[in-house]
Amino acid sequence: MEDKDYITIHDEEGNEKVFEVDAMFHMGDHTYAMITSGDETLVMKVEEEDGEQSLVSPSEEEMENLMDAYNIAIEADDDDDRMKH
Repeated sequence: MEDKDYITIHDEEGNEKVFEVDAMFHMGDHTYAMITSGDETLVMKVEEEDGEQSLVSPSEEEMENLMDAYNIAIEADDDDDRMKH
């Protein structure tokens, strides 16, 4: 069984929330993390400065590009499944 990675995020009000890291992926020159807590799922951009990693919200344009890539991957997977049957 695979060990899960967890991170704690502090919101603007100082509240802590624990998220499970579901996936890490690269797109272009950047790394992104998909994290979940209960029914909340977020995609965050991983930034590194002075050897320290932090998560930031992707820009609206980055999010659109991520969603476009996700939809293309889903469509390709559906096409593969149809060809197997």
